[in-house]
Amino acid sequence: MLKEKRITVLLYYFLQLSDVEIGQLLYIPHSTVQYRRTSSFERLKRFLDEHADEWDD
Repeated sequence: MLKEKRITVLLYYFLQLSDVEIGQLLYIPHSTVQYRRTSSFERLKRFLDEHADEWDD
């Protein structure tokens, strides 16, 4: 599942495709695209919250 989420984020933020365009490209509903994007960033936020103090100077 992480691979699918990664692809969705890359298409959205780096190729600037819309949720609808990504859904059409991957043959999935745009609501699935939205879920993959939001859950990916929730996961990233949790990771950063947990590890932020490791990068302090």
